[in-house]
Amino acid sequence: MAKLLISRGPYQGTEIELQPGSNRVGRGPDNDIQIEDDSVSSHHCEISIENGLTRIRDLGSTNGTFIDGCPVQDSPLRPGQRLQLGSFELSYDSAVRVRVAAPPTGANQPKSTPALPSGMSPCKQHATNPAEWLCNRCHQLFCNACVLAKTIGRKPVHVCVTCGGQCTPFGLGVFAKKEEAKSFFSELPEVFKYPLKGNGLILLLGGTIFFGVMAALQRGPTFGLLIWALKIMLAIITGGYLFSYLQKIIQSSAQGDEEMPSWPDFGDYWNDIIRPYFQGVALVLVCLGPAWLIAGKALLDFGLTGDVPVGTIALGVVVGLMGLTYLPMALLAVAMADSMAGINPLFVIPSILKVPVEYTVACCILIAVFIVQVVSSLVLDRIIPLPVVPALLSGFMSLYFLTAEMRLLGLMYYTNKDTLKWF
Repeated sequence: MAKLLISRGPYQGTEIELQPGSNRVGRGPDNDIQIEDDSVSSHHCEISIENGLTRIRDLGSTNGTFIDGCPVQDSPLRPGQRLQLGSFELSYDSAVRVRVAAPPTGANQPKSTPALPSGMSPCKQHATNPAEWLCNRCHQLFCNACVLAKTIGRKPVHVCVTCGGQCTPFGLGVFAKKEEAKSFFSELPEVFKYPLKGNGLILLLGGTIFFGVMAALQRGPTFGLLIWALKIMLAIITGGYLFSYLQKIIQSSAQGDEEMPSWPDFGDYWNDIIRPYFQGVALVLVCLGPAWLIAGKALLDFGLTGDVPVGTIALGVVVGLMGLTYLPMALLAVAMADSMAGINPLFVIPSILKVPVEYTVACCILIAVFIVQVVSSLVLDRIIPLPVVPALLSGFMSLYFLTAEMRLLGLMYYTNKDTLKWF
């Protein structure tokens, strides 16, 4: 079968199979081949295989499609040619192979297994293939044929077909060393340093200004249906973009990245804004909606009878606490799966029970950070009399604490992925 081989980067050597007919390639999840790279457009190009011929057609991509360094719009693709989508490089490998006859040997000559070049380690399943992947669970070496490429949170990962563990690239000629396992508790002191690492401060300042401007626009006077529609649109853009970035922080931390990711682009309005917005709204409604309904009933009963419905209030408090306990793991699952299927109780509750100590600590830290965040915002409004400065400082602190909270959830997955076994 024809395939593309990733030529460079952390997933160098990974094979992507091409199916007969049309193969649409791009960053969006609705493509036949999804490539999570900022330089790749949502729908970048189309590779078609018909009657043994392969062609590639650019779909109006932002950064262009190149073959051997030359830009193309619609061109044949031949075996061995280097394909470049934005800054992402692959090479095309045809299914056609030329078979060379082996030289004649004596009838009684013993058969021997071809030896690998010096310095190369063999695959556990295929002794003649060099090992290119190390499984983090069973700690065995495998070739490309023994790993399965999957997409987790729009980011490609590779898993062992034997035990299902996540694999990391293994360089040829290098002896495998098991990476020292990091514990959740040893990583906790770094959580609040994370938002300021690398370009973190610049990202936070840019986000503070953006969300401050969006909030100011939404606070303007409301006259007429058109203004209401504009404010709703601004609220969706603000909420969707923020939730999209929070997901990106979780996914980046869950992959072991040490620095904050860049802000999402606006290249795909549906995937970068609309879908994350409704994911966030649905998540909050599922986790906290029942408590709000009970609170509304308590207010209605009080208005009708004048008596305080103690039993209803107590039930609302219990349901609310259960929802708050459920929310962090559900948020982590939604971010990692990039799907509302992560809210499923049959998935979330067993996951909580697999890491009860780490999850309890994470929830306590999240509650403490939320209290500090609210108190800080209230104090800033009182001690700084200037009209704009308190809002900007409060926005910066809120964004800082949200980033730290998402980092905490991502680390909880990263340090317990072998226990959770989600993918």
